Amino acid sequence: MKGLLYKDFCVLKKQVKILAVFVVFYAVWSVAAQVPTMMGTMVILLSIMMPISSMSYDEAGQWYRYAFSLPVSRRALVLSKYMLGFLTALGGLLVSAIGNLVILSLTNWENALESWVTIGACLEVGVIFLSVLIPLLFKFGVEKGRFLIVAIAVVPSMLIAMLAGPLKSAGLSLPSEEVLQAVLYASPFFTLAIFLISFRISVGICKKKEY
Repeated sequence: MKGLLYKDFCVLKKQVKILAVFVVFYAVWSVAAQVPTMMGTMVILLSIMMPISSMSYDEAGQWYRYAFSLPVSRRALVLSKYMLGFLTALGGLLVSAIGNLVILSLTNWENALESWVTIGACLEVGVIFLSVLIPLLFKFGVEKGRFLIVAIAVVPSMLIAMLAGPLKSAGLSLPSEEVLQAVLYASPFFTLAIFLISFRISVGICKKKEY
């Protein structure tokens, strides 16, 4: 497992350097625009994309054929991708938290609670997005999966935009504060459950697939 993760981080060296440049760029932009959530959300989303980049490099270099000639189980290979996603998301969260504290201190702590909630929500949405995408990439490959990435990202946004008007016209009220708090507290457990279910699905796909 350590060897697989080490290989992924070696492959992603250039991506990490690019990510560092984006961190500085969005940090400056967040201070200038006085929007502390901008840096946090973008860093988390970019860090979560790391496993997708790793799978793209693996497919281009025909890594899977070589890996399965080694004493490496398919379950371990799949687990390494999920561990990579977990570690990069955790790293993105840490950088975002530090950056958010700095930016909030420079903006007189305006909208502090909103910024923390937004960063947490972006982390959960990103993990769910990754949980949906990784099994599809194992099933169809990264090249075909690129179209799925667009569909997964665009279709929900279009549906929300299309339904927002009719729902507002229907006079539907927002959920109560108690309901929103319950959803907020339960969301991390829901995200973790989706992540674990996704892992089991990916293992099943990888065991059946011929490389």
